[in-house]
Amino acid sequence: MITGIGSFPFTDIDEAIDVIFSSCGEIPFWPQLPRRAPTENMYIAFLESVPSVVMDEESGSAFVDTTKTEGIEEFYENYTNKTLDAFAVSSKMAPGFHRFLERLQDIRKDVKFVKCQLTGPFSMGLGLKDEQDKPIIYNPGFFDIILKALHMKAQWMIRAIKASYPEKDVIIFFDEPYMVSFGSAYVSIPKEDVIAIFNEVASGLDAKRGVHCCGNTDWSVLLNAGLDIINYDAYNYLDTIFYYKDDLAGFLAKGGWIAPGLVPSSGDVLKASVKDIEALKKTFLDAMAGIDAAIKGRDILITPSCGLGSLTAEEARRAMELLKEFA
Repeated sequence: MITGIGSFPFTDIDEAIDVIFSSCGEIPFWPQLPRRAPTENMYIAFLESVPSVVMDEESGSAFVDTTKTEGIEEFYENYTNKTLDAFAVSSKMAPGFHRFLERLQDIRKDVKFVKCQLTGPFSMGLGLKDEQDKPIIYNPGFFDIILKALHMKAQWMIRAIKASYPEKDVIIFFDEPYMVSFGSAYVSIPKEDVIAIFNEVASGLDAKRGVHCCGNTDWSVLLNAGLDIINYDAYNYLDTIFYYKDDLAGFLAKGGWIAPGLVPSSGDVLKASVKDIEALKKTFLDAMAGIDAAIKGRDILITPSCGLGSLTAEEARRAMELLKEFA
């Protein structure tokens, strides 16, 4: 099984969807096009209508004004009452999502899962700052708003997919680039707190819940959070997840999936071949068999190593072609 991460360098939505449908017909995903509009970057797109958040749509930047409390009471009422429409991701912020749902009918019969994605809580907490340029993750009161907003936006996206395609199961990825900084001198957050953050946002979602991390991290955090899929950059960091054998064994025993990102999401993709990807897959499966001997008889989910938004159009197309050829 194959799917993608989310971002592309294209500026035309239908062009991106054409590439996705032609390569990932079984597990299609909606495209984020940050070069098309600043509002499609991985942060601002999921902060719409969140109280105390000040957004600049022209630059694609946002911050939390902790002196601005208007709307917080209504926000918590909507959260408590599960008023999902208050947490909608609009076509202005994520036009690829809405157009994707319209066009999914074209390949509906071939689809096994529908994949969606949004920014993960740890990365949002560190990437989003307050008015004093301090990461909002260190302000418990306002970070609680962000956590609840992400949870509800995830609920809204899943509901939107199910409303159009009720017979299809959903995969949702929380994109977590900042997890590479966990445990560093710059991030002083206990492991238990990070696990609790993921559990709060991912709990109760009617989907297979995954995290995508595009670098090395302390994998024991994600392996012990309430997640179903861990997607990682196996092209550059294949061995790293196997340093945590006990945690990995426990995750697999609960039915968890490890989804390796085997196709390079860099300029390397132009010189990579299917043979190269097959060799990486064999190395991955051999290592997995040392944890769970039955793994070679199962389907595995394979992706590019990261999003393709930073590549050229030629490189992005090649990455998806290589993924398809490999599959």
